[in-house]
Amino acid sequence: MLFIDLEFTGLDPAIHEIVEIAALVVSQPNFEITNSYYTKVTPEHIATADPKALRIINYSPQSWSGSISLSQALTEVSALAPDCLLAGWGVQNEWDFLNANLSRLNLPYFYSHHLLEISTLAFAKLYSNPQVQFLNLKRVADYYKIPLDHHKPDSDIRATYEIFKKLI
Repeated sequence: MLFIDLEFTGLDPAIHEIVEIAALVVSQPNFEITNSYYTKVTPEHIATADPKALRIINYSPQSWSGSISLSQALTEVSALAPDCLLAGWGVQNEWDFLNANLSRLNLPYFYSHHLLEISTLAFAKLYSNPQVQFLNLKRVADYYKIPLDHHKPDSDIRATYEIFKKLI
């Protein structure tokens, strides 16, 4: 199982880019972290970025100075967990961006066609709980007292993983 969180330069996989990747390889059936990955990805078309997205991720050319190409990043992630199940908070977004970019770069798909949406698990368990009025990552992390530095993919994915463990 691969818990994955990406940050993008916007929400449209046809024009926006992946600029950060964080992943946790989690064993089954004990759900222990066996490996992790984090990198910043060099944007190729920063002019098409949504300014709001760049503010959210605190993008600057200086802070991305050690970034790597998307092709290299995806190749490295694929080596971590071949044929894995992707898991994440709103992992459909990651799925859409991964599919678009793996196809564009002519790289193999490294994951199965199934997804594990942790937000859906949270909804099923917490929807009637009056202490959690809106089921987003921050509010659910707060409810479970899990630390979160929101929109930092390494923090987001670790919080998502900890929430998953509370929900199962």
